[in-house]
Amino acid sequence: MKESMNELQKLTGVGATTAQRLTAAGVDTFSALVAAGEEGVRAIPGINPKIIPSILEQAASFASQAEAPVPEPTEPELTEPEATDDLKTLTAELRTTLQEIAQAVRERFPEELAGKIGHKLTRNMVAGVDALYALDELAQRRPKRSRRALEKARKRLNGLAETDLTQIRKGLKQVRKGLERVIS
Repeated sequence: MKESMNELQKLTGVGATTAQRLTAAGVDTFSALVAAGEEGVRAIPGINPKIIPSILEQAASFASQAEAPVPEPTEPELTEPEATDDLKTLTAELRTTLQEIAQAVRERFPEELAGKIGHKLTRNMVAGVDALYALDELAQRRPKRSRRALEKARKRLNGLAETDLTQIRKGLKQVRKGLERVIS
């Protein structure tokens, strides 16, 4: 189950929570996702309807690649434009992950969000998204530093939605501060 969740997280817009929901509904492979179709995925509670067409398109691509013969693995050298496109994809993925975390927090902790910790959480979430947009622009001038910061942020955000509210707030604060260090 863990392997299929990790596999589904290769799709842009599918984080840990969405992968868990898909797997729980029996949609645990790219082929199963394509077979379920748009209506089948819409029937799964908690899946953002805006990302469904995108993840179905990506799943179809991954499913067709799985059927094709696998070429010899080589490490491609990214040229500058490809590297920045890759960074833009990574920042978009992190923004989606932040949105999924925000959705999970709203569902799990509605009463606590009205208090002080909810205010701090919201402030860190908004500042984190702002930092991601700023880093998106900075990525062309500092691609290596930007990539390291984004990878570190991805690791910190992975699985954060399943923790308690204090851990989520602290994790978001760490992500925000890490991204802001690169920007400044």
